[in-house]
Amino acid sequence: MSTDPNSIDNFSPPSPSLLVKPRNTRRALWLVVGGVGLLLSCAVLCILGLALNLIRQTPTTTATVVVAGIGYEVQTHSQTVGDLLREFSIPLGAGDTVAPDLNSSVVAGMVVRVDRARQVMITVDGAVQPVQTVYTNPTDILRVAGVSVGSKDRVLVDGTLTSMNDLLVWPVPVTNITIQRAVPVQIVDGNQVMTVETTAPTVGEALFETGTTLYLADEVSPALSTPITASLVINIQRSQPISIVADGVTLDTRTQGTTVASALVGAGVILGGLDYTIPSENSLLQPGMSIRVIRVNEKVDVQQSVLPFEIVYQADANMELDQKVVLQEGQKGIRETNIRIRYENGVEVSRTEEESNVARAPINRVIAYGTNIVLRTVDTPDGPKEYWRVLRMYTTSYHPAALGGDDVTATGRKLTKGVVGIDPKIIPYGTQVFVPNYGIGVAGDTGGPRKFKLWIDLGYDDSNWVSWSKYSDVYLLTPIPANIVYLLPD
Repeated sequence: MSTDPNSIDNFSPPSPSLLVKPRNTRRALWLVVGGVGLLLSCAVLCILGLALNLIRQTPTTTATVVVAGIGYEVQTHSQTVGDLLREFSIPLGAGDTVAPDLNSSVVAGMVVRVDRARQVMITVDGAVQPVQTVYTNPTDILRVAGVSVGSKDRVLVDGTLTSMNDLLVWPVPVTNITIQRAVPVQIVDGNQVMTVETTAPTVGEALFETGTTLYLADEVSPALSTPITASLVINIQRSQPISIVADGVTLDTRTQGTTVASALVGAGVILGGLDYTIPSENSLLQPGMSIRVIRVNEKVDVQQSVLPFEIVYQADANMELDQKVVLQEGQKGIRETNIRIRYENGVEVSRTEEESNVARAPINRVIAYGTNIVLRTVDTPDGPKEYWRVLRMYTTSYHPAALGGDDVTATGRKLTKGVVGIDPKIIPYGTQVFVPNYGIGVAGDTGGPRKFKLWIDLGYDDSNWVSWSKYSDVYLLTPIPANIVYLLPD
């Protein structure tokens, strides 16, 4: 037999009375637990059923959500704008704005706009303040940040110096705004005391900003390079005022000297040569005195004048008509004149001619032109024609209607095709000409002055008029006229 007390060999069954009671107790306990569980399950199912029923009964609403400029159309059961954003997991960061506000009720067709804030750095007198804002205009950004700008403050927007008026209409989004506050400074100038607000970094720049004129002999304290601080007092000790007019410049300056000469030395104005002053150098200074410096210099000027050359034409019977050859280039001559000139303050006061001579005589330009007439032929619609000259002429055309119906030419001929207008000084009346694409015509008319030296106007009837406006070769046909213009105008 085993000695283990837990061994089955050592198990002794309890008395029947003891076995009955525990069995009934456990059964009752399980009945209670089962009943409670059943009740809880029924309760949970009822709650879930009610919730589902409520969801089914809540109508679906269509709305549009615009986030950072991008729109989304959504279907929602949310009752407020805040619930809608939470429903679709749209977080809001610092500075972001929502329109309508979070407590607004969601209605069909509503547009909910979420504008994301961005960081703008505002620096005021070196102190940097980051601001999260949806605004892009510097005026709105400063207003939201609670930063005011004085009329004298210095404002830079993204590194660009700007004015108050420009802030209102700034055209692009802003990322950096730098403000330097103006500080009060007192300027004591003799009997005048002036308080100004300035953003200038130094005393000198502050005086320049206020338009204060300083002269070389004036004393300023503190020094011009001293940094500006709030409530700084700038003292200006003026010297004796004088005015010096020298070298075309009026210098209003100050001096501690007593004579005109000492005032000029103090101002750095040096007299040399024949220079003199009005009043003289030894005159005593008076407050407000005007000193004129007269600069005197004399020089001998060699003036050159041009002696023009002439153009001489020489006829050459061995050279063909309308050919030209420059036999000798022309050269202008030069006349030199020595002139002694005296200047006072740059203005000529006297001029004396000392001598004059021809330094180089002009050389005439000699041009040879041909007078030898060579006969040639040209093919025309009427067969080969003999010509003695061909000219490159600007060609136009006309007809009676263009003259108001006038069809009588300068020679009495009737204006029709085959009659041409010319300059009779170049082509005599009655000369036959051939113009390609026009045909043969006779010089029977003329006209007023033209801007072209060599021109021809082709006559037409009203019914067959053709517009011409170009350069053409014009052949002068034989017979050769008695009077020939051998030398044509250029």
